[in-house]
Amino acid sequence: MNNNEVYLMELIGKNITVKNSSNKNNIGIKGKIIDESKNMMVIDAGNRICNIPKNSTVFRISFGDASYDMHGDAMVIKPEDRTKEKRRIYKKLRRYESI
Repeated sequence: MNNNEVYLMELIGKNITVKNSSNKNNIGIKGKIIDESKNMMVIDAGNRICNIPKNSTVFRISFGDASYDMHGDAMVIKPEDRTKEKRRIYKKLRRYESI
């Protein structure tokens, strides 16, 4: 599985860490994804439920033994439409590759 394919997968139930965010209070939050909307990731961080905006956030998501960094800006789309919008997601990701 390559990094871009991860953006098309179901994320609920996966372990996640907020690696970088425009809101510095969100950096370092770890937990399990319990829900996802177009603009938010809902994370069960053990003792609290955190609503983290996807925009301007970089997440590290674990799939078994592998971990992938995912740009939230590329995921600002309804989860059920993500596989249909593959071209749009890949276009957003190309911006990050050129940086």
